[in-house]
Amino acid sequence: MTIRSWWWCLLVVLGCAGRGQVPVQPPAPPARTVEDLAHALAPFERLDWSPRTPAERTLVPYARLQLKKARLTGKNRFSTGPAVPAATYVRQGFAALELSRGKQPFLATPGKLCERAYITSNDGTVQPYYLYLPANYDPKRPWPLLVFLHGYVPSISVLDPWILSAESYRTAEKYGFILLTPYGRRNTDFQGIGELDVYEAIREVRDLYAIDADRIHLTGVSMGGAGCYYIGLRRPGRYAAFSAMDAQSDMHKWWPRILPNWPRDRKDIPPFRRWLVEWDNPVDLVMNARDQHYFILHGERDPLVSVDQSRTMVRLAADLGISMKYYEVKGAGHYIYWEPKIFDMAWRWHRPFRRERSPRRISYKTFSLEYDRAFWCRIGTFEHWGKPATVDAEFNADGTTLTAKTTNIRVLLIDTATAPVHGHKTFTALVNGKEIPGRPTADGWVSLVLAPPLTKPSKGDWPPRKRHGLCGPVEEVFDTPFIVVQGTGGTEEQNRRIQANVDRWAEEWDKFGDGRPPVVMDGQVTEKLVARRSLVLFGTPKSNAVLGKIADKLPIGIGDQRYTLSGRTYEGDDLGLVMCYPNPLNPERYVLIYAGQLYGERCGINHKHDLLPDFIVFNTRHFNYDDTNQHEVAGFFGLDWKLHPELTWIRAKKAPR
Repeated sequence: MTIRSWWWCLLVVLGCAGRGQVPVQPPAPPARTVEDLAHALAPFERLDWSPRTPAERTLVPYARLQLKKARLTGKNRFSTGPAVPAATYVRQGFAALELSRGKQPFLATPGKLCERAYITSNDGTVQPYYLYLPANYDPKRPWPLLVFLHGYVPSISVLDPWILSAESYRTAEKYGFILLTPYGRRNTDFQGIGELDVYEAIREVRDLYAIDADRIHLTGVSMGGAGCYYIGLRRPGRYAAFSAMDAQSDMHKWWPRILPNWPRDRKDIPPFRRWLVEWDNPVDLVMNARDQHYFILHGERDPLVSVDQSRTMVRLAADLGISMKYYEVKGAGHYIYWEPKIFDMAWRWHRPFRRERSPRRISYKTFSLEYDRAFWCRIGTFEHWGKPATVDAEFNADGTTLTAKTTNIRVLLIDTATAPVHGHKTFTALVNGKEIPGRPTADGWVSLVLAPPLTKPSKGDWPPRKRHGLCGPVEEVFDTPFIVVQGTGGTEEQNRRIQANVDRWAEEWDKFGDGRPPVVMDGQVTEKLVARRSLVLFGTPKSNAVLGKIADKLPIGIGDQRYTLSGRTYEGDDLGLVMCYPNPLNPERYVLIYAGQLYGERCGINHKHDLLPDFIVFNTRHFNYDDTNQHEVAGFFGLDWKLHPELTWIRAKKAPR
């Protein structure tokens, strides 16, 4: 046989001889790895990526979640669920990417608990949520949505989330609810980014399914029960009803149970830190429960969260003429929600309620312009920062007269579209015993000026006024789109320390919020980033080029371990600074500055940010009763974003013996 004949036979065997080729089984492709999936997803993880189709919106986040889970496989020592190999998540991720090329969204299957995911608006990370559609779900009619807020579990992760029992989903279905369980960014108390997660998960479900906007309910257990208080009392008029089980309602009573050195009298807490506790403390906001529906359930002998927490909340509400339904499980401990009858009782109670849009009377207390609205009433601005504002307002029966009492409010706005004005274009406003003329605004509200307005800044004046979306404190920065900016312009040793601080901060953020935040070098900050994101700046004006551009616009002088404010200088290798402020390069966004030592060395992972005011110079030698760093000077900027003596607290020095 000639060489040519041998070559022809070989082609036939390989199936490459033209029309008469012999089909053969191709070799199996090599198994795709976690790294392969990461490479395929890289274009979708850019900060400027946005979905082009409903398929991309739902399937790309799901693919990213599978990558996240594949990377965690084998690292989660506390998982109670069955072990799933990383290869399974990789296959699911690639399958989702393939389907994302189509047009159809990745919707939940009726009658089955389904895991889905979305991309957060603040740090661009992927977060899961868990959705159960009733078996008879019909997208042609609107459905009520029941949002379940889970309890605290130290080991919670995307591999081992809090998932309710099958019986619980059947109970929700029995009463006609779609049931949504947000992840809540692990154990965030459903405050800050935890509340944002609840809101964004609800938004995803509302956009994709037939949800009745007036029948969105919150139910929660333990930490999640407290979340029902935090969310509902800060934002009255957004939800239909709440059921809180075994929930803490007074942090001044709760913290001493787990931190023995916490002051028993709230007056012994520095005023700026007391503000940071009370601005979302349920018993301090109980008046905000008016015209909202609350069902409180608690075990009589709860050893974790004392039953007095619920009894006190119900009693304080009753003292204000606000009724809360209360059920105490006699002889029971903390885990009353392990009993199916508890969910059955609570969720049956939820069924008839709808969101109240236009109550005749509202009462509202708030510490911040970030939480500025209750039903048809909005607070335009305060008279003084650092003090709560209150309003108790009521329309008469025919909607022609509004009578109100207020404290610390300079401008009050009324939404005539939802207020019970019964078609009237105008109404008489009697506020604090005086008739106040109403001034219609361009967006249909009526503005009531109760005190002389602050001097209106001219265009280009600096700084701007505090307002909703730009009023601090530090925690609020992380509810906005943000990016971490690492300084690189210092000495080799300074740059090394800055990098170590950024790495540690990012790792702690991941442990807190379950997602690695975006980090860029100072030389990579573009005009587009400045326009779209708050900047979390690490370094000093000499070591961080972005901070160097804005240093002369800041109220605190920042040097190398040296900080100057109000004529006083604080200096030392053991000092650090944290400060939030409007960004001089874009006053619509924040800058948040970390200089010197990194805050929170001993602070619990869930409380690195929520106990920080607008600014603090702290030391790393001494710690407070809750392991937060002791302040040298700390406080809030005023409504004008400037330093004020009454909002600045300097640590008292002990007299030498």
